[in-house]
Parts: sequence; C-alpha cells; structure tokens
Amino acid sequence: MEMNAALLTAPKKLEFCRVPRPECPKEGLLINVAACSLCATDAKMWHQGHRDLILPRILGHEMAGTIVEVGNGVRGFQIGDRVQMAPGLPCGRCRYCLRGVPNLCQEMRIMGFHHDGGLAEFLAVPAAGVHQGAINLIPAALSFQVATLAEPLACCINGQEQAGVGPGEHVAIFGAGPIGLLHAQLAYLRGASRVILVELALDRIAQARQGWADVVVDAGNQDPVAAIRESTDGQGIDVGMLACRAVEAWEWALAGLAKRGRLCLFSGLPSDLGNRPVDLNRLHYLEATLVGAYGCTSRQNALALELLAHGRIPGEKLLTHRLPLTEVENGLHLVQNRQGLKVTIDLPGGED
Repeated sequence: MEMNAALLTAPKKLEFCRVPRPECPKEGLLINVAACSLCATDAKMWHQGHRDLILPRILGHEMAGTIVEVGNGVRGFQIGDRVQMAPGLPCGRCRYCLRGVPNLCQEMRIMGFHHDGGLAEFLAVPAAGVHQGAINLIPAALSFQVATLAEPLACCINGQEQAGVGPGEHVAIFGAGPIGLLHAQLAYLRGASRVILVELALDRIAQARQGWADVVVDAGNQDPVAAIRESTDGQGIDVGMLACRAVEAWEWALAGLAKRGRLCLFSGLPSDLGNRPVDLNRLHYLEATLVGAYGCTSRQNALALELLAHGRIPGEKLLTHRLPLTEVENGLHLVQNRQGLKVTIDLPGGED
C-alpha cells in the first residue's frame, strides 16, 4: 500500500510523491495524520539541512491524528483514539534520562529528523514513543490543528522552567513570532506581572499589539534597552527570553537585566554569529544567570496539551494559515519569510 507524502531528498529538494505506507511497529502505533504544523526548524531543514537530519526524510514534528493500528503488547491506546505526539524519543537509560532530563538524551532520536515525521498521510510511532510517554490523548473539544501547538508550547515551558519565571516578575521576550507569543502567554500563567515583547518586523509588532503583552517595543524605531527600563520603572527585567535569531537581541537582553536576572537562550544563534563577546563582569555584579533551553520532555508536552485543552493558551489565534499537503513548499516559504504565525498542513486523518 502507498500514501501521499512530502519527502525531502536533499536541501531545497522537496517532493510531493507516493511512498510506501509504513507498517505498524511492534509495540508501536500507526497514526492517520490529521494535521502537522510547520516551524522554523522545518524551514531550515528544507533550505539548508540540519545536523540531526538523516535524508531522505518525511519532515514534520508537530503532529496530531487518529490511531488506526495498535502494535502487539501496547496498552492504554485503541483504534480511533485522537492523539498528539511529542517528537523526541529518548533512550530512557542514559545518565540524562535517569536524571530526569530526557530532552538531553545521549541517544535521542526525533520524529521528522531520524524517523519519518508527520507530513504524510500515515505515521509509524516506534515502540520508544509509546514506552517513553510521547503519545497524548487529545480531549474531544480540542481540534487536531490546535493540538499540534503542544510541542512548541512544551519547548516554551522548558525554557521558562530553566529560567525560573515566577510571580511578580518582569519578563521580556525578544521576538514576537509564534514562539514569542506563546512565551508571553505562558509567562502570564506563571505569574509574571509585566510582559514585554521586543520585535523588529512591523507586521509582527502589529499582531503582538493585539493583546499579547503589556508592552510591545518596536526595536527598529525605539531603543529597546531604554524602553525596557522605562516600562519597568528603571529596574530592568527579571527574565530575558531570546525567541529569535537576531544577534542584537542578546545584547539588548543582557543590558536590560535587573539584579539577579536570568537570561535564557531559547533560540540558537546563526552558527557564524554564535561566538559573541559576553560582559562577564556584568553577570558577576548583577548575580545574573545565563541558561540554555533545548527541546522538551514528554511531561512538558502533556502539560502543554492540557493548557491548550483548557483554553489557558489561545491556540486558535496563532493558526493563521491552513494548507493541504500539496502546498507544503508554499507553507515553508511562509515560515521562512516570517509571514503570518503558525502554518498548519491539513491531512485526511480526522474530521476537524
């Protein structure tokens, strides 16, 4: 049997084609994909490749659909279940898995990177996906499309847990794309008293000003550091979250930190610009903390789905484009050019 898929054979070579339909893995699941959202990493893989990408590959790691086959020995799932999947498949045995940080697994495998992902009609979930808690049941009231946001939201949860965002704090997020807006809403849920979004693109500034934050800074026409100081009564920010690849944002965030502030490198910088000088004395005298954040855990993914299901994060507002599988390349162009917010590919795996 065959299925439709978007297959990346080499950078800039994405084919809409017929490929063999995968078999249900032993102790795994077979999912009829209903929706798969695109992110900047998908666009990067399509345009230039990725260190973890093994080609040829069906991309897509933000997916949801319906179980159509259950492997031998699988408990807790049945045919017809609506599910969302966390893409990371940790080993469960290495020192990082045993320390409770499986997103840093030494043998991590990722759907859409090492295994075929969700830009196809069917998705084979390996046994590790079931064993490591990567599969979550979608509540009946939640659409497949909004459920695909659980993975990026889970990554934001990881970043804010690393940075320790808490009640009464001033939080600045650098970048007002879909990730930045998710960070803004999550910061409110964690008790932040003031949320600031800093952005350069005029269309995203306009979107951010539709109730996503207390203050939206137009970094192309304002001094971001001065704007941060003014909006925090001169104190600065307790948390700076880098949700973009603009190198200047790192400098703005560090300059805007308050005493005991935390700076989270959520987005990686371009490889040729990653080695920037850091004012270590400033970190020293502020007693500031610099943290990184990469990926998410299955626990964080389940929490993200719960937040979306209860309407605590306005997922529908992020879904600006819905396209069929035949238009994946157009969707990747939209993401690469930062047009709209979330682009979701609709497939025939559900009724939404």
